[in-house]
Amino acid sequence: MFPDSLRNAQPRVYDGKTYAAAEHYSDSSVFIFVPDYFDKKKPASFLFWFHGWTNNIDSALARFQVLDQFYTAHQNAIFIFPEGPKNAPDSYGGKLEKPGVFTLLLQDVLDFLSSKKQVAKKYQPAAIMLAGHSGAYRVMGKITGANPSLNIAEIYLFDALYGEIENYLAFAKRPVRFINIYTDNGGTKQNSIDFSRTMDSLHIPYLHKEEDDLTKEDLKNNPIIFLHSKKGHSDVIDNNRNFERFLRKE
Repeated sequence: MFPDSLRNAQPRVYDGKTYAAAEHYSDSSVFIFVPDYFDKKKPASFLFWFHGWTNNIDSALARFQVLDQFYTAHQNAIFIFPEGPKNAPDSYGGKLEKPGVFTLLLQDVLDFLSSKKQVAKKYQPAAIMLAGHSGAYRVMGKITGANPSLNIAEIYLFDALYGEIENYLAFAKRPVRFINIYTDNGGTKQNSIDFSRTMDSLHIPYLHKEEDDLTKEDLKNNPIIFLHSKKGHSDVIDNNRNFERFLRKE
C-alpha cells in the first residue's frame, strides 16, 4: 500500500495534526501467515485483512485476536495483512486504490509463497476474501471496484460501512458472500439501514438480524447478512468470536 506519492505530496492533516509520510506512510510490510494445517494440494482461499484508524499490523493482531480466530476457524486459507496508514487517523488505501495494483500485490505474495515452497509455481487461490475493521472500508471498496475481474468471493465489514457504497452494492449483486456488522454509535448504522433498503428495492435477498441471535443455520443458509450489534465499535470483531464464526460459516 505504501509508500505512495500522494501522501508525500499532500501530508495528512487531521484535527490540527500533520501525519508525516516518513512516519505513517512508508511501511511496505505485508504480514503473511500460513497455518500448519494448510494443504496446498487442495483449493484454498487467500484472506486479506485491513486495519482501521490509528492502528498497525502488530496492534491490530494483538487487540482483536484476528490471527487466533483465523487459525481456530481451520479453513484451508492463507492470511495476508498489508500495512495501511500506520498509527494514523486515515482510511486512505495508498497504491491499492489504483486499478491493477492489488493484482500486483497478489502476484508478489504468490511469488514469495512459491519461493518458500508453501505453494506450487503458478498457483492460484480458489477465491479471494477481504475483511477489515472501521476505516478499512475504503481500501476494500476501492479494491473491489478497481479489480472487477478478480475472484473476490467474500467481504466482511466490521463496523466499517462508512462509504464506497456503490462498489459494495455492485459486489452484493453478484453471487458472493457479504457480511456487514454495525453498531449504534460507530457511525455506520444509517448507511447500513439505507443499504439494506436499497437491497430490498433491488429484490436482493439477505438476512438482517441481531448479532447475538445469529445461528449456525443463518450463516450456512444466507450468503448476505446484515448484523446489528449492541457492542462498541472496537468489540465487533472478537465479541462472540465473530471473525471465526464468519469464516467457519457456522
